[in-house]
Amino acid sequence: MDSPSRKLMTSLAFSLLAVVVFSASSAGAEFEQVHDVCRVTKDYSSCVAALNVDPRAAKATTFHSIGEIALQIAAKNATASRKYVDQMIMDPNTKPSWKPVLESCKANFDMAAWQFLTASRELSFDAMTANYDVRMASDEIYACLRSMRDSKQDIPPLVAACYRVKAHVTIGDAVTNRW
Repeated sequence: MDSPSRKLMTSLAFSLLAVVVFSASSAGAEFEQVHDVCRVTKDYSSCVAALNVDPRAAKATTFHSIGEIALQIAAKNATASRKYVDQMIMDPNTKPSWKPVLESCKANFDMAAWQFLTASRELSFDAMTANYDVRMASDEIYACLRSMRDSKQDIPPLVAACYRVKAHVTIGDAVTNRW
């Protein structure tokens, strides 16, 4: 003998379970494009973390849309790195011997940001050129690292900024090589 309240509770439990299952499958479907990009990169978890800074990434419905979003995120990251370098240059506690390298790298981050942004615009009509621009962004980051090495300066925060941008290069390669 089932009481009406027990039937109601059972019905509510099944309804809640259906909502949870549906929500989980929707979230999985939304995350699918991020997964498709990140599984072909060298570091899946870093890729997911990098793309999750923009809520549009999880909602991307096509590989093309996640590609544009990823390249825009990369441009923002390179711009943020450039601003960080500016702060280091202005900081009176920064070693004077670091400043020429920081000035050089500031320009490298600017160019990398521009290359990523250009690649995001080109992706829909010329993926090969977009890939070339991603490679040029990579060259800018290597130029910064080379500048540091050639001047025999070890600037840990700058190295970290370079490696963050290089992670976006890997993502950029993944989205531009698919076409």
